[in-house]
Amino acid sequence: MTFDFGAIWENRDILINGVFNTLLISFIAIPIGIFIGVVVCLLRISKRRLLRWPAIVYIELMRNIPLLILIFMMFYALPFYGIRLSGLTTGFICLSIYGGAYFAEVFRGGVEAVSKGQFDAAKALGLKYGFYMRRVIFPQLYTYVFPPGTNIALTMIKESSLLSMITVAELTYAAHDINGRTFTPVETFATIAVIYWVICTLFLKLTQILQSRVDTDDISNSMTIR
Repeated sequence: MTFDFGAIWENRDILINGVFNTLLISFIAIPIGIFIGVVVCLLRISKRRLLRWPAIVYIELMRNIPLLILIFMMFYALPFYGIRLSGLTTGFICLSIYGGAYFAEVFRGGVEAVSKGQFDAAKALGLKYGFYMRRVIFPQLYTYVFPPGTNIALTMIKESSLLSMITVAELTYAAHDINGRTFTPVETFATIAVIYWVICTLFLKLTQILQSRVDTDDISNSMTIR
């Protein structure tokens, strides 16, 4: 059995476009998902039922419905109600709200991991809820949030491959396109697997560098205070 990676190289423009779209979708959806996660987390831990229960319903729905079903519902069902979205827009929305539910639970776990004394002290000082959550509680969450949050972000990058089912020209769709032109499935999908591995590895390294810098800044600040 011979391998012909020359056919892959000849279609590198399709691969490059697929990589670009995968990065575009992922690195827009991840920050939006984090923002949604923070907002939903605040609603989820609220003592008001009108705020808490919609957040719970959203989280449970997103965590128990396959992402592919969500993509199909938004892309194929919404046009029946007069709402038509492009594949790329559908990808942004679906990945963001899907990831947002998982980020919300990560942030909630981080908040619950913070010592209750921190909350009591903030309330004793008369600080408003929004102020002490923003300035006291959330700055302490990164040690609890970074590892699971990184895993969710990596999952979102890989799950973007599902958008190939609605003809979004991301990396997996590019693989199907090249395979249809060259009939080299082994070479094509092996190449795509390596590219996904490189993207995820580089992303992981970036988050590790960011976390180490934050840890270094915290040590420096604590030494300055002493």
